[in-house]
Amino acid sequence: MTNEHATAVIDAYLEADSLPVPHAILVGGPWGSGKTYFLEEIYEPRRQKLGRDKGFYRTPFLFVSLFGATSAAEVENRMHRAASPGEVAIGKIAGTAVTGVGEAFKVKDAVNTTLDWIAKKASRRHVDYILIFDDLERVEEGALGEIMGLVNSFITTHKRRVILVGDEAKLLQIHAETNWKEQNEKIVGRRVLIEPDVENVIRTSVSMVEDEATKAFMTERLDALVHLARRSDVANLRNLSWAIVNGARFVRALLSDPDISKDHVARTMLVVVATTLWYRSGKLDKAALNRLPNLSMTLMARSMGRRDDRDVEDPETTAAKLFSETFAELAVDSPPLEYHLIVDFEGSGILTDTDFVAWTKSQFGFGQGRSEPSWRRLWHSYERPMAETDAAVEELRDELTRGDHTKRGPILHAAGLAIKLRKAGDTRLTGNQEIVSFFKSYIDGLVEQGKLGRKKIDPLPLEYDGSGGLGFNSKETPEFSEIVNYLAERQAEVLQIDRKERADVIVREAEAGDLEALHKLNMMNDELSRNPVLVDIAVERMATLIAKDVPSLNIGARLLAYRYHDARHGDPLLTEMSWARQVYEAVLRKMADWPEHHRFMATENLQGLIRHYQRGHHPDDQIIPVAAGAEETDAAGDGKDASSA
Repeated sequence: MTNEHATAVIDAYLEADSLPVPHAILVGGPWGSGKTYFLEEIYEPRRQKLGRDKGFYRTPFLFVSLFGATSAAEVENRMHRAASPGEVAIGKIAGTAVTGVGEAFKVKDAVNTTLDWIAKKASRRHVDYILIFDDLERVEEGALGEIMGLVNSFITTHKRRVILVGDEAKLLQIHAETNWKEQNEKIVGRRVLIEPDVENVIRTSVSMVEDEATKAFMTERLDALVHLARRSDVANLRNLSWAIVNGARFVRALLSDPDISKDHVARTMLVVVATTLWYRSGKLDKAALNRLPNLSMTLMARSMGRRDDRDVEDPETTAAKLFSETFAELAVDSPPLEYHLIVDFEGSGILTDTDFVAWTKSQFGFGQGRSEPSWRRLWHSYERPMAETDAAVEELRDELTRGDHTKRGPILHAAGLAIKLRKAGDTRLTGNQEIVSFFKSYIDGLVEQGKLGRKKIDPLPLEYDGSGGLGFNSKETPEFSEIVNYLAERQAEVLQIDRKERADVIVREAEAGDLEALHKLNMMNDELSRNPVLVDIAVERMATLIAKDVPSLNIGARLLAYRYHDARHGDPLLTEMSWARQVYEAVLRKMADWPEHHRFMATENLQGLIRHYQRGHHPDDQIIPVAAGAEETDAAGDGKDASSA
């Protein structure tokens, strides 16, 4: 049984009729090792049960947290609250009620009397408890000496049994000035070190899973989870609990579809748990996870190539290699899911079941009419029959000939496989053509047909040079790097064309009467507001729309003023500035035909708004040039508007 030694030491301390030397005992261990959990959930329930079985009364524990405690008086107050929480709550209510009335009836002293009485009554009850002072290392700096003096009075003057709970390494570090060593010499007589009870935490965490189907699935695989947790060498019990929570969420999603095999669900669960354990404990980060899908190929390429003193293995690769070796049976370098899903879920707690299940089925060929993609079968060729690998090569070649693959991941994966197969003398994937030129032509063809997938902006990027959680390292092969960069350039071009088309649609909506549509071009954090998409809109067309009438001018003025307000000199968005100036000037020309009083008022509003929002901008980035000598004053915003210049 885990922590048998700790149990024996605490039993001997508590059951002794008298102590030859008054002392407390310290239950120690690093943060998250389960010290409080052991005392509160394992040791004390067991101790009380044994007492009941033998007909003995066992003095219960009173847990008092010292987290943030600043004085001995505050600790005593916490003891009162812990000993009599019901009465303290009543006292609070009474205090609130009477104090509120006291402003009129001056009975505040009665409130204090009530609270003092409750505190004294609770204090007398302290003899009915064994005191457990938790979070000792988290006492406020400077208060440790006073609080340890209080503890000393309990064990010497009042002959109380006291258990201190804390991380002694942190005590020595945080409370160096107070000198923990001297503080505890006459107080702490015995020490016990708590070992993380990994098995119990895993079993308890699984038992608390709410979804019954998920709980049953994980319960059947408890031994595998416990074995994995122990092998992970993660001692923090909170991280162990979180790993089970994360694993359960992915299991629940996959179990929702009967087409997905139970073996695949089990492997996904174990990979999620292993990844969560190392990610939360700091043994892995995003960069290390990014190394995993192509790790074996990276290490192979490095072992075959020449290396010099500068070619040192980076920390991320080292961490990924250790993770791969630790969990070798899970084949974490060819994972059953994309690692960014685990990272995103760890950060947000949100997983879209339908999307994840659909991705899993498409990648692994689960369900009627589905088959595992040819590029994935080629990736796993080291474990597949030769005939199956040859069939996959032929299938992927035909798919490339037809232009079937339009998304970034599969295209790059096919390119990586072509480079890998060429090393073995097999050039079938590119029809014996040179690899870089083949894939550049392939990408150009997709662009001409309008089939190349757009590259979306990912707020949490963790993207591999491949697909489906597998990939290739673009830094290892110059050819692959060239293909990666070319694809990114063409995708950026396609995306920019798409943005301009969206901008044109918005202008057409405004021309059709929905003037408010123009505000879409100013929306914060939208692609259209951060990229130069208006330069292809004819100047006369935009000016005609804006100068149509007062309402459209008002919205047009805000478009010109707001759109460039947050951009800084050199921002690509400001390449629109020449276009914006031409629109502004064309609007003024068209407004010359307006009735004078309308023209005057509208012009003042247009110029005032633009000048206000271009304050502080570089002269090259201003729609309305600031008059000589007025720029500094205007930028400072001293109250004199440049429109008066």
